[in-house]
Amino acid sequence: MLRPSRLGLVHLSLVAFGVALIVRAGYVQLWQGRLWAERATHEHAMPIPTGAPRGSILDAGAAPLAITRDVVQVGVAPREVRDRVGLARALSRAGVPLPWVRHAIDVRSTWVVIPTRLLPGPAASAATMRGVYAAPVAERITIGPSGLSAIVGHVNAAGIGADGIEAALDSVLRGDAGRAVIMRDAFGRTLESPAAQSAVSRSGDAVELTLNRNLQEICDRALDEAVTRMGATGGDIVVLDPHDGAILALASRRPGVGAAAATTLTEPFEPGSTLKPFIAAALLGRGRVAPTDVVDTHTGFLVLNGRTLTDTHHAAAMTLREVIQWSSNVGIVQFAQRLSKTEEFEALRDVGFGSITGIPFPGESPGTLREPVHWSKQSPASLAIGYELAVTPLQLALAYGTIANGGELLEPALVRQIRASDGSVLYQRKRRVVRRVMSAEVARQLREILVETVARGTATGADLPSFAVAGKTGTARRTQFGGGYGRNEYTASFVGLFPGRDPQYVILVKLDNPKGSYFGGATAAPVSRAILQAAIAARDAALDWESLANSRRVALVDSAAPPSPAAEADTAAIDSVLAAGSTVVTLGSKPAPPGPSAPHSVAVPDVRGWTLRAAVRALHRAGLRVEVVSAPLGSTTPAAGTLLRTRSLVRVGDGS
Repeated sequence: MLRPSRLGLVHLSLVAFGVALIVRAGYVQLWQGRLWAERATHEHAMPIPTGAPRGSILDAGAAPLAITRDVVQVGVAPREVRDRVGLARALSRAGVPLPWVRHAIDVRSTWVVIPTRLLPGPAASAATMRGVYAAPVAERITIGPSGLSAIVGHVNAAGIGADGIEAALDSVLRGDAGRAVIMRDAFGRTLESPAAQSAVSRSGDAVELTLNRNLQEICDRALDEAVTRMGATGGDIVVLDPHDGAILALASRRPGVGAAAATTLTEPFEPGSTLKPFIAAALLGRGRVAPTDVVDTHTGFLVLNGRTLTDTHHAAAMTLREVIQWSSNVGIVQFAQRLSKTEEFEALRDVGFGSITGIPFPGESPGTLREPVHWSKQSPASLAIGYELAVTPLQLALAYGTIANGGELLEPALVRQIRASDGSVLYQRKRRVVRRVMSAEVARQLREILVETVARGTATGADLPSFAVAGKTGTARRTQFGGGYGRNEYTASFVGLFPGRDPQYVILVKLDNPKGSYFGGATAAPVSRAILQAAIAARDAALDWESLANSRRVALVDSAAPPSPAAEADTAAIDSVLAAGSTVVTLGSKPAPPGPSAPHSVAVPDVRGWTLRAAVRALHRAGLRVEVVSAPLGSTTPAAGTLLRTRSLVRVGDGS
């Protein structure tokens, strides 16, 4: 038997070692290759998430309402700072409050985070100093009218929509985050590598709303002034396009909440007499009554099922037209008895009461409308005069839109368009009819009745001299927490159509607990008038001027009639004052004070293109004091459309 030599054993061992090494290498590379590659990537590549710019929210004219801007979050290590005086100056110039400037250079602190986020430009000088650590962050800001803050909404610290449109369309606005990869060596030093993989972020999409910025500002000012002047506890305004369903303005005020309340969508109320036209529509549509049919109104008092109904305007009998015009509770309840419970319920349900409108807004309330099986004996009468149900301001405005557009209930629109970052249109809103609730003829008859209601009924405070306005007032007792109605607590409301016979607006004004007179005709209707005056004067508040011109009232003037003494005195005063070169025009007759149902504020008329005499007269007749200044002819300060208290001073240009 041969014995292996020592050299052979060494060779055999080397061969075995080589084979084992090859097997191990093959196992590691072929079997475990992916695992080790992943470990190597993890050790040498550091992925860093990159946020996606959030999409903008725009108004109907593409003006920004909410945007994302780049700011700087500054942290300071006071013990590392070399130039404390220089740092203090740099932080002060950047807008940091003085207490935080002092805190940032106090060596007793080891680390200070400045709560104020700074713009990159002002923060640049401080960011380069030793001991200052600046990090870029994205900040969401709202730059539209203050009244839209609750509608637009806010984002939280993580950049996620917290409420409003920001929350409802968060997935659209947020975009897709990207990722950057940084390569590093064994000592942690960063390296440049063309093989490093990265994912590009996708910017969020831009959302264009239907809201008109100018009209929104008009409504915000009018509501603020009305709530303050009348001592009301709050109020709401809705303006929408009845032919498209587009919401043009939403304004809300509540105590302790300010502008941050979307109560036009979330807070239902009992509408009172503003509901009566829909009972009339059900009767007219079923042929149960004609506008000229008469009912006994018992001089304004009627006891029905143990309940006493009363009217503010007492009459022995009224037609259906007069019942709406003078808001007779006794009359509408007796007319409503011609409807069955099911028919009355369907009339209210079909105009959208008791169900959400489908608007993309979190927390929208459906209101309350009980089915007939849950009604009491008094429920048919209560519903006919606007009680035992609750509607949101938006629901009520949409219901009046059916009268304005010929009988179609439309789906409301708050979002008009969604666009990608490259400008391509991803979504375009289209008009959508929910259902037809009345015929075009019934809608026309109701518009005529509502025009008369404004011209000579309970809503004269909403009337305009140049255009017919249609509308209905409402005054309802307010429920209190725990049930029942509060003492001397009322909701005053008015819903109008402008112009009355070919409406472009549905405008709803609601005031909560106004002090003094609480009737809708004396409180809410004049606010509507002030808004319409301002919208007409503004000329860029979503009105079709060609169509509006055809709706203008024609004033018939007897040219043979002599001018009034006051008019002659005013003309002579204007001529003499202007000829003398004086700048202050004080006419012989005082500016017209507001009447019992007129607003305490007026919109500055648009007198551009008028002669100086005509401009001064128009401003004076609007109840304003006038000063003539060197400026373009017809220009005014404040600008046309601005709401002012009567007897305020307005400066008008003389063309020099």
